[in-house]
Amino acid sequence: MRLKRSEFIVAVSIPFFILSVIFFFLYQSRRLAHQVFGNMTYLSDSPNFSENVTLVDGSYEWHYTSVDHVFLSYYLQYEGRYVYGDFNHDGLKDAAVIYTENSGGNADWYTLAFLINDGKKLVHRASGVLDDRAIINSMREQNGKVIVDLFVHQDDDCMGGPTKHVKVIFEYGENKRWIEGKQISAKSVFDPIILMLKPPFSLSSLVDFASWTYYFERCW
Repeated sequence: MRLKRSEFIVAVSIPFFILSVIFFFLYQSRRLAHQVFGNMTYLSDSPNFSENVTLVDGSYEWHYTSVDHVFLSYYLQYEGRYVYGDFNHDGLKDAAVIYTENSGGNADWYTLAFLINDGKKLVHRASGVLDDRAIINSMREQNGKVIVDLFVHQDDDCMGGPTKHVKVIFEYGENKRWIEGKQISAKSVFDPIILMLKPPFSLSSLVDFASWTYYFERCW
């Protein structure tokens, strides 16, 4: 039985409309989340000033030159990754986000922050360090814990090229400022390909034989 043209258009339009609505609400949800997490107050690990820094549009920067001409700098940046969950098991919705922190030099420390709901707002209570210049694949919540899938450095990795594929499991602990995650291997035969396709990806990287050699040697 052949559909009339009008029936065909309706049949195609309905699922397209439903998908559009779903994507719209997902986009709005992420936009609102980024607005909240990109403009909230975080605990800092910098030795140079107060422990609280408030982001504006996703980042905070501070620069200072001392009287003896020593230049100091610091930044904290929200990385756009987050999950929700009840991490302290009190029935309220908490969150966990990833940010990077730099206190001068080349080290960009990727850090997981637990944002606990105090009944009125989310408050940064605890952190867990991931790695310097880590490559984040994903993060998710499971049974009140946060699981981060990422590449971290192993022995003899260059600083800008971590190759150890792991999952790190973080469980929030009350009255703990720093939380150590449990690291388990997530090694895969596809790791070199995953690393080569990571941003900033370009077609020229496909013929970058030095990088291919580095990742195959380090990952396998």
